[in-house]
This record gives sequence, C-alpha cells and structure tokens, in this order.
Amino acid sequence: MSQSQESRKIARLVRVPTAQEAHLLCQLLADAGIEARVVGDYLDAGFGSLHTIPAEVWVYEDDLERAREVLQRQRHDSGADATDERTLPD
Repeated sequence: MSQSQESRKIARLVRVPTAQEAHLLCQLLADAGIEARVVGDYLDAGFGSLHTIPAEVWVYEDDLERAREVLQRQRHDSGADATDERTLPD
C-alpha cells in the first residue's frame, strides 16, 4: 500500500443483509476500478444460518460518489428501484 493510500479516509458505502451480497457488491466495484472492503462478514458466524448482523461495504471517501453511481446503475439495470429493500438504510 502506498503512503497516499494509508492516509486516505474510508467511508461506509452500504449495509446489506448478507456477507455474500456484500462480496458481490465488492466485486462489482472492483470491476469498475473502485477498491472496496467488506466489514462484518464474519460477525454472524456463531449464529449459523441466521443473518442477524448485516455486512457493510466500505470504500475510500474520494471514491464514494462514483461507488454510489455504480450501485445505482446496477440497481437500475437489475430492475431494482432506488429504495431496494435488500439494502439497509445507514
């Protein structure tokens, strides 16, 4: 990691109900050239198949607006509206 990346601030992009969905969103963002990380994907491991703790996708703040545009475009292309209930409010 370069010095400039170490000093960049990060921001939560979105919370989603499952870690699988968070990882899919990270791949979508990576395909668009945006570095993203899943946070909280192992927090519900002790609950088995219960998904009580949502996972989060985080990006660098300077990529935040572009990442939101990528997600909005993906929702539009998949037929989901802007208030897709699968994505939890912040």
